[in-house]
Amino acid sequence: MKLDSIIYLIANSSLFNATEIPVFEALDKENSLLLYNALALNHHENLSLISDTYTSVYCFDEKDREFLPGMFNSDHSDTFFADTSNKTKFIKRLADKYSNQHLNNLIIFTNSIGINQSDILRAFNLLSMEDEAIVIGKAKNNGIAFLGFNSFNKNLFQEIDWDDINYENLLPMVNKHENFIHVMNNYLSIQKLYDFKQLYVELSKKESLSYCSQQMHEKFTHLFIEYKELLK
Repeated sequence: MKLDSIIYLIANSSLFNATEIPVFEALDKENSLLLYNALALNHHENLSLISDTYTSVYCFDEKDREFLPGMFNSDHSDTFFADTSNKTKFIKRLADKYSNQHLNNLIIFTNSIGINQSDILRAFNLLSMEDEAIVIGKAKNNGIAFLGFNSFNKNLFQEIDWDDINYENLLPMVNKHENFIHVMNNYLSIQKLYDFKQLYVELSKKESLSYCSQQMHEKFTHLFIEYKELLK
């Protein structure tokens, strides 16, 4: 019997190993590390609030194994390590291990923000149907913040370019298969300097407290102060 629902938080690169992380645009390596950490920890904080309802799998680069903060190990979550430089193989290994055991699956990418508990509940509600369904969390820059599915389609997963996943190249692939497609909008995918500026704008809004606590705001504020000239 399949279990109900599961969430995968998937890293796009090394996030915690200071010597292995990629440098983010105009940030130096130290502050790139802070940015990647803050985004991942923000997701962890939100997922911890619903850990009694959903199982979480934290998926990181193999190079982070010895640098992973202890908070990512708990009775309500699993930790999965693989090589993020080959995301297609990464996703396949993950799917082979978990997806066939669960009815509803939600992939959240660590470089995203803006996803609160209500969004996760809504995504799983949209997936709770007999027919095959996919939920796409579309970012404002056409990136993908999250992707949900209730049936593992091996062909579709092999067709997706996981190293360059965005809304424009994902939608045609999804449309080739018989799925009900639901699109949820207005998230952020932090990939470029412009997205960093958008992050500053969004976190300045009171509404952001629904997905980013005051404590997490303070982590991002340090970066905004450090790079205030870039935010003009």
